[in-house]
Amino acid sequence: MRGKLAEQEKATIYQYQLIQKVLVRDELRRSHLSILAVLAIFLWLMYQMDGMRALGIGFMSAFVIQFIITRLTLIRVDEPDDRRWGWRIMPPWIGYIPTAHIELALYRRLHRHLLWLGLCAIGVFYPWANEATMISLIMCHVWILAPRLVIMRKLRKAKRNGVLRIAVSEVSYYHR
Repeated sequence: MRGKLAEQEKATIYQYQLIQKVLVRDELRRSHLSILAVLAIFLWLMYQMDGMRALGIGFMSAFVIQFIITRLTLIRVDEPDDRRWGWRIMPPWIGYIPTAHIELALYRRLHRHLLWLGLCAIGVFYPWANEATMISLIMCHVWILAPRLVIMRKLRKAKRNGVLRIAVSEVSYYHR
């Protein structure tokens, strides 16, 4: 009787083992926001009000471009699940990101698409945008993606079939 009970306690439907936990320290959060402040000061000093308008345009455009690329990529490679993705504004996780677990392979593929297709989409606006707007578009796009790319870099040796869980203060990598 005791042996059967011990076996039943070990049996679970979903088994995830925590492999790695990447902490998001306050220093990272502050430095990430400091980079934005340096960009804003640069645009203000170089272009005055045009720079501030360009910064607003850069942020709104980067969010829209990233949202569109994310949705199109998810439709193509995964079943779209609106409940697993959402908007966050807690630094350093700003933008449309996974709010539930996500497979590491999908996370990597999606963020490679976001980086390169986003830069290509920004390049399309080159003939019509002024210098301040182009600087702002590129810097805002890279600034939003930077923490996510850092996570990709830290988990580069991890197995592809693992699962990520992104929280405000940490990113956990689980293996099935």
